[in-house]
Amino acid sequence: MSRWLRRIVTVLLAFAVAVIVLVVGLGWFIAPRDDLRKSDAIVVVSGGDTTTRADAGIKLWKDGWSQTIVFAGAAADRGTSNAKVMQQRALAHGVPLTATIVEEQSRSTQENARYLKPVFKAQDIRSAILVTSPYHARRTKVTFEREFGEGYEFRIHPANDRRWARSSWWQNGDTIRLTLSEAGKTFYAAFVD
Repeated sequence: MSRWLRRIVTVLLAFAVAVIVLVVGLGWFIAPRDDLRKSDAIVVVSGGDTTTRADAGIKLWKDGWSQTIVFAGAAADRGTSNAKVMQQRALAHGVPLTATIVEEQSRSTQENARYLKPVFKAQDIRSAILVTSPYHARRTKVTFEREFGEGYEFRIHPANDRRWARSSWWQNGDTIRLTLSEAGKTFYAAFVD
């Protein structure tokens, strides 16, 4: 094999490896999972599969990771807020009303953080486990950390998602679009917003 041909093969192999690393790495980047630590609150943000997110937060509460569970999110339509629906689900699963807080106005991740900041101050909440869909995890954590600033600790716990997995997101057109959209929104939240 000539030197020129070896260089072409090497460049093509390097390019292929870089693409594979980027594709696989992007899923792991946008969907971190922190080690759990007892926290002042569990915060479940609505969106995506809200029921699955609520169930993941309820399980964390039942497992003793916090004594307080916060549900955040406005109504998807003009009806009952997502936060209230999640709270009602928690109550039906044995979580006492006194252990819950609802924030019913937020319509975005940024608003979730903005509207919960005064609630955290009033309740002296300094640490929280954030529960959301895996593809939304990094953006949620970045947004909360930027909004709250120093003195708060946020750990991310993604709920399971039937459609999306960080190790296979590139296998379906819908999950490709979702992943690329979340990657862009995460970049914007981290560096522009």
